[in-house]
Amino acid sequence: MTYIDFLLVFTVLPISILLILLRRFLNKQYILTLLLVSVIAFVATSAWDNYAVYSGIWMFPREKTLGIYLYYVPIEEYLFFFLQTYLTGLVQLFYLSKFYNIEDKHPAKNSVSIKIFSLNVYALIFYLYANDTEPLKLPFGEWNYLFHLFSWAGTFILIQFVFGRRKIIHNIKLIIVPTIIMTIYFSLADSISIGNGIWYFDPVQTIGAKIGNVPVEEILFFLMTNILITEAMVLFLKQEFLLPKKK
Repeated sequence: MTYIDFLLVFTVLPISILLILLRRFLNKQYILTLLLVSVIAFVATSAWDNYAVYSGIWMFPREKTLGIYLYYVPIEEYLFFFLQTYLTGLVQLFYLSKFYNIEDKHPAKNSVSIKIFSLNVYALIFYLYANDTEPLKLPFGEWNYLFHLFSWAGTFILIQFVFGRRKIIHNIKLIIVPTIIMTIYFSLADSISIGNGIWYFDPVQTIGAKIGNVPVEEILFFLMTNILITEAMVLFLKQEFLLPKKK
């Protein structure tokens, strides 16, 4: 299995199935919101991922990729940023369709989401500026992956929670359930990709704890990125779109 095979099986296929199942709920506003969140995720993750590969925290064997690289990262990895966001967002919509009143409801901009978007952009600009010159490699040894993960994802999660905490808490189930489902799903998919040698990790820069063959850091990565996606979708959607169904 190559990286592109992984994407087709574990992201493109389920996305296609969900698009068919959810076609009556996919209005223009939801699609645009999902696109906005995916663009933010793509831009924010690109610099972070390139630094990790530059530092050797994880690597991609060239024979497992198409051989097309942008900086240090193969093109498939950039596609994954989009596809993970779309898949998680569609699973969240599936949950919405079962337990929430989303008929004829539309996402809409609000002041909180605009503030969060602006601050995420500012944080991203700062992150990119800080890595504009030849970056130094992290000095924390086996804690490098964890530090790199929490210093990046933690910043965006904190921004979202500080400015959208009331809406997040009010809709916490809509965040937790899809996040748990997709964290388990991507961790299992990750186990298969690791077993096929699509990517691997520097044991010197990870703490060594694993569930099966998946480093704990990877599970935390999927947990935090799925939190970012589901939180962002909740924050960018109008509250009326998120009302639970009446029993």
